Amino acid sequence: MPTKRKAEPAPTAAVRRIIAIDPGLKTGMCIFELVKDQEPMLIWSGEIDEDGYADVIRWQLTHYPDTEVVCEIFKITMETAKKTQSAWSLELIGVLKQTMRDFKRPVEDIHFQKPADAMNMFPNTALHKLEYWHRGGAGHALDSIRHALLYMAKTGWKPIRLLRD
Repeated sequence: MPTKRKAEPAPTAAVRRIIAIDPGLKTGMCIFELVKDQEPMLIWSGEIDEDGYADVIRWQLTHYPDTEVVCEIFKITMETAKKTQSAWSLELIGVLKQTMRDFKRPVEDIHFQKPADAMNMFPNTALHKLEYWHRGGAGHALDSIRHALLYMAKTGWKPIRLLRD
């Protein structure tokens, strides 16, 4: 799995690992490390096809079994049904749930979030200001970054850089 590091965490600090997933035909995924009182580090981000999707999750859970898992919720509504008959998102959420079970993790450990909540809290301007930007792809990696940031904000991280200037 490719890695991209911005900085190393303090060696004595407790490090949280977060994987965030925006499931779909091209699935956006990212991995962050978070140390208390430090800015989160974007370790890796990418857009994965369905053949490589489970491999990334398995690699992460094998090497970092306490990884916190965040995923965009996907519900079929009348509007969704009009737009597409594709079930990629639902199928990949099922793969995620089974992978969690394979690693003896309850599916309740998956933190599901609404797409609008992530987009409203962290629009593109916020991602640029925070310097968490993924280049390339169709924007799905950026959506996974939004979900990771929203989850971290919900669990105690304060995006102070957004308040500056």
